[in-house]
Amino acid sequence: MRKDVLLPALALAGGAAGFFLRLWQWSSAYDASTQLFDAGAPASLALVAWVILVGVLALVLGRGGAVPQPPEQAFLCPSTGYMTVMTAGGLCFLLAAAAGVPELLYRYQAWQIDPQHNLLPIAFGLSVACCLLGSIGALACGRNNYRRVTGLQVRAPATLPAYAALPWLMALYQEDSRDPALLRVFVPLLSAVFLLLALYQAAAFFYRRSHPVRFTFFAVMGITLGLTSLADRPSVFGVVSTLSFLLCALGALMALSRNRFAPGASSAGPEGPRMPRTQTGPAAE
Repeated sequence: MRKDVLLPALALAGGAAGFFLRLWQWSSAYDASTQLFDAGAPASLALVAWVILVGVLALVLGRGGAVPQPPEQAFLCPSTGYMTVMTAGGLCFLLAAAAGVPELLYRYQAWQIDPQHNLLPIAFGLSVACCLLGSIGALACGRNNYRRVTGLQVRAPATLPAYAALPWLMALYQEDSRDPALLRVFVPLLSAVFLLLALYQAAAFFYRRSHPVRFTFFAVMGITLGLTSLADRPSVFGVVSTLSFLLCALGALMALSRNRFAPGASSAGPEGPRMPRTQTGPAAE
């Protein structure tokens, strides 16, 4: 099977399998009296082994392939599937912002009532607000890559999802770092870390700092762990925000894999030396 199909499929299949392994872990390895997972339980070992296996496959399959030049053309993708994924990511950001407002008010009221046992939800509020930036970035970046627009004007939208992921990770860490059970919180925390790194690496392409193997590994791991984390039954905001960043990483993975591994891919870009076909704004560096 071609790598341009296999890599996104690996991320999605890895996440689907991880989701059911995490459910198995909750049902068979979780002790409600101690609120801890049994680290030696078959479900716990299987989940850890599966995550490691997916990471190894991502590193192996992500090597080789063409390197589009200049690097900012690496995500140009006139595919309806790509545009659908990026549009869905942008809309999920909007839904996350809407779902986060009532949860933010609830957390603020809980802090007012008992400030000693509840944190002031500053990081969570920033995460909710930055979902609007993420929506703009996902929709604009998807449109630019779909229409094969290049130039300096595409840099800012490409960075917005990564900027939005930073307060999201901070809010997750602030909430989960108080939990002493590492097996209970490592999945959502690692998913946020890998998705942030994947979006950061994707944005770096637009600044001539391209690391395709590194991005592929982070994206596959972020998508896999992001889908796995949904088995923890997070809040509505947690579910939709995770899907938002996950879809942005998936769209970028689809585009880059296509330009690196699809038949006819070359270092000259998605369509050879004639790319891009249309160019608006200032010329690319």
